[in-house]
Amino acid sequence: MLLKELLGISEDIYFVEESYLAQRTIERTLDYLNGVRRFAETGKVRLLRVHEGEHTLGILLFNSADVEVPVDFWSVFTGALAEARSKKDFEILVDLLLTFNPPEREVEVSSEIWRDVVNEYYSLMLVNRNLCLGCAVKPESYGSVFSENRVRRVEEIFDILQKKGIFPEGRLLEVCCGNGMSTLALHRLGLNPLAVEINKCTVCQGLEQGVLNPRRTVVMDATALSRYFEPGSFDGVMGFMLGLVYEFNKDLWVNIMRETVSVASEGALMLFTVSSRPEAEILAGALLRAGVKGEIVDNTDSEGTYDQWFFVGKKQKA
Repeated sequence: MLLKELLGISEDIYFVEESYLAQRTIERTLDYLNGVRRFAETGKVRLLRVHEGEHTLGILLFNSADVEVPVDFWSVFTGALAEARSKKDFEILVDLLLTFNPPEREVEVSSEIWRDVVNEYYSLMLVNRNLCLGCAVKPESYGSVFSENRVRRVEEIFDILQKKGIFPEGRLLEVCCGNGMSTLALHRLGLNPLAVEINKCTVCQGLEQGVLNPRRTVVMDATALSRYFEPGSFDGVMGFMLGLVYEFNKDLWVNIMRETVSVASEGALMLFTVSSRPEAEILAGALLRAGVKGEIVDNTDSEGTYDQWFFVGKKQKA
């Protein structure tokens, strides 16, 4: 686990918040830290601090084994992914806590690495069935789930794009990644996107098979991207075999397209594939209205299954 490697600890670690999405509001974190601060004013506690410059990204509080939990472990508190007000409250509480209890060790990392730490933790909790109590879904074999034809189809799209002088670079986001079949193609092309998907079971499947990178995977609703990422966070946003996109549900997909544009940087590559031209036209219309200039590309083949049409473009200057 990345956090254990960074801090050189062997004990178990547990984030106070129950999910990645809860890291935006950090209600438990602020509540628990208030209690820890009051206790720390009268007694010594063991702390580790992770920071970027002067800003605390996270602190770890040591918990000794007792009757209820018979192993030593570290509780992890972070406000790094929280909205501005909660992040400020977190840093105020941490500063007060550290006044009475200087950390026994500090490690400096970038905020990007720290986000990988948080992503990995919740990914591992998911794949170990700790986030879905009572889960009865059994792992399936790689061959029964993943298709090399599907992977090659995505790779072929990038062959087409490269002939046009287009290839994604920088910070990349893949929305609606499913179990990671298209993500696998991106990895083979040397790309390392942050992959998001709302369905926990499909994400778990991709993690189990080693297709999805636990440090770069998040269970998240793509209609809420702008709640968790700042404008300009990504230099490329992609989604493969989105849909099905129909007239009756097009508002959902229009919203997702707007959200992808809102977190993309100026000039960011926008690439989305679907099964049919009408679907591509719905997505293209939403993207064009959101400030993306691009084109619909006919990518049909004899099999007529995957990625038959796609939209590719770039976000324009506002």
